[in-house]
Amino acid sequence: MSNVARTVVVLVSILALFTVKLNSASANGGPFVVKYPNGDPAAKGVLARLDMDLKPQRETRLRVVKEDLKVMFGKDRFPAKDAARLPLAHVLAEYTIENPTSQEIEVDFGFPILRGIYIDPLAMMARPDVRVNLGEKSLRCTIISNSAIYGIIRQRAREVIEKGVSESLELKELVQAVGETGGQEHAVRKALSSHLVNVMKWNGRDAALMVEYASLDLGMLKTQPPDRSGMHWLVWDRQLSDVMNANLGPLAAIGEQKATQFFAQLASCFDPSATAAYETIFTAWGGDVREKSVDLRTGKVRPREITVDQEPLSVPSHVRGVSDPTIYARVDYLDPKAKISESEKTSCRTILKNLPVIFTFAPMNILYYQAKFPAESTQTLTVSYSQYAYADTRSPSSYQLAYVLHPASLWNEFGPINLEVGVPQGVGFQASVECNSPKVEQRALTPQGPDRATFNVYRTVLQHKTGELLLAVNADEWKRTLTRLTLSKSSNQVQRVAQQAR
Repeated sequence: MSNVARTVVVLVSILALFTVKLNSASANGGPFVVKYPNGDPAAKGVLARLDMDLKPQRETRLRVVKEDLKVMFGKDRFPAKDAARLPLAHVLAEYTIENPTSQEIEVDFGFPILRGIYIDPLAMMARPDVRVNLGEKSLRCTIISNSAIYGIIRQRAREVIEKGVSESLELKELVQAVGETGGQEHAVRKALSSHLVNVMKWNGRDAALMVEYASLDLGMLKTQPPDRSGMHWLVWDRQLSDVMNANLGPLAAIGEQKATQFFAQLASCFDPSATAAYETIFTAWGGDVREKSVDLRTGKVRPREITVDQEPLSVPSHVRGVSDPTIYARVDYLDPKAKISESEKTSCRTILKNLPVIFTFAPMNILYYQAKFPAESTQTLTVSYSQYAYADTRSPSSYQLAYVLHPASLWNEFGPINLEVGVPQGVGFQASVECNSPKVEQRALTPQGPDRATFNVYRTVLQHKTGELLLAVNADEWKRTLTRLTLSKSSNQVQRVAQQAR
């Protein structure tokens, strides 16, 4: 394969599929009540079943007096090698919430975070760097990752496929025949394909996908986790981990995104509604399943663009220096070191060849937590997290952050959203909203960190409380400024050592 740069316009065409992404790093959303798929949303301490219907619901009892949203484009004190030059955005959303009623109100909140969340290397356990506080009290929270949502989609899609197969005796027998031979006999493969195309009127590409589904040993169908009620939150987290890894088998070699697309595409042949699984969750929170960027030059919102070299995609990310795992969802990538048989690799290649168009999406996580508001009280709820900005390579190249505003529109009363964005001086900045002229302030490059720098601080009051807020900084200027700050820090350290020596 030649080392030719390939430009991918992120989601220029959305798949009719559920389209969609989480893992390691970028921005996010306002809090809102989680809608229970099965049960009463006012139930105490129960997330109901972890379902694909994790959607927000209107809040009528509490009122948000105001939201103070602060974003700082800083750096990681302990950067990984492949992310050393990416800005680490520090986000703090502070909500002043009033309970005007005469009763205590306990609420299950959901908070959408687009893309991945920074993993704190100093934590005793490798956990995302997220904090939720109600006043001075720290609240426990669970992150329903995009990978967990993927796992749920695969599970539900597989249930649809298995049900569809079982309802036709002839189809069931043909699928079993292919499975019994491990997909190695051409005659039984052809018989299944012919039945799908000639009798069931499937197109050839979907028929080819179904033949490979029948050929692969995907293990037992994994069922959804039980209700959260009565479970310790760490137990729940472990079950989320099980969901993330379920129903993959050999398909792990093509990545969870492509594997999920494969299941959803096949499920849609039996039930067309199965194609929109992730998209309906994403859009309910107000996010755009198409990855967006704010153009650094014009300030207009457009599809994200990213240029990558194809050949290095076969090299592990920690060696290659690519920190954005969504790249793998947009190319036909098969892990060359996957420990699967040659026949399974052949099935994976056939699946990649027959999946429609390119699977593209914007990633999302849902932060889940509970908060109690005493009668006739006003409290401050704070959500803070960090994440690496994502790259956009359209000239001039930039690093971007996206934050979901839409949940604010789902409250009966939601006051002003006061935005503040800090950017190191010398780095160009653009937002999808008009900001005031910046004020110059001295700030730490990392929260509570010792390294300080001169920042331009932009402020505004957001007029629209729906959709996404997009923020961008100039990538080349960021790299130059970071280098300058690093050299300046090293010089100061040398001077301090010299003074101490005297």
